Amino acid sequence: MKLVFAAVATALLAASPAMAADDGGFYVGAGVGSFGVDVDGFSGDDTGFKVLGGWMFNKYIGGDLEYIDGGSAEDSGASIDVTGFNASLKAAYPMDQFNVFGKIGMIFWDADLKVPGLGSGSDSGEDFSWGIGAGYDFTDNFGAIIEYQGFEIEDSDTVDFISASVLFKF
Repeated sequence: MKLVFAAVATALLAASPAMAADDGGFYVGAGVGSFGVDVDGFSGDDTGFKVLGGWMFNKYIGGDLEYIDGGSAEDSGASIDVTGFNASLKAAYPMDQFNVFGKIGMIFWDADLKVPGLGSGSDSGEDFSWGIGAGYDFTDNFGAIIEYQGFEIEDSDTVDFISASVLFKF
C-alpha cells in the first residue's frame, strides 16, 4: 500500500509543473449585466456590476472570487439592494479561442429592503451559487465572457445575474 501511495504521489508531483504550465494563470476582470430578484410577490431587476479575479490551475480547472453589486431592484415602490462576495470552483472546456464553463460555489451576501411607508430592513447570509457561460479569447491576455449565475439565497424564489465581462490574463 505504501508503494502505491508513493508511486501516485510521485506521479502527481511530477505532473504538477506540466499541468500548471498548461494554459493556467491569474486573471482579473469586470462585468455588467442584469441582476434580478424574485421573492414573495416582489419581482424586480436592475443593472448590476462585478469585479473578479481568479486562477486557472490548468486549462480545465480554476477558481473565481467576485464582488457583485446587484444595484437596486425595484417593484411597486419597494427596493431590494443585494451585494456580496462569490467564491467558486470553475470547470472549463476550451476549444481554441472559445471556451464553455460551469461553476459552483458560495455567495456571502448582504441585502437591504426599503418599503415606502413601512420602513426598511436588512439581512445577510451565505448560500449556494452556480453559473454557466462561454468565453472568447481575443488575444493571449485579453478575453470576454457571457455568463448566467444563479444564487440560492434563503427565502427567495429567484436571484440571478446575466452579465458580460472582460478579462485580462497574466
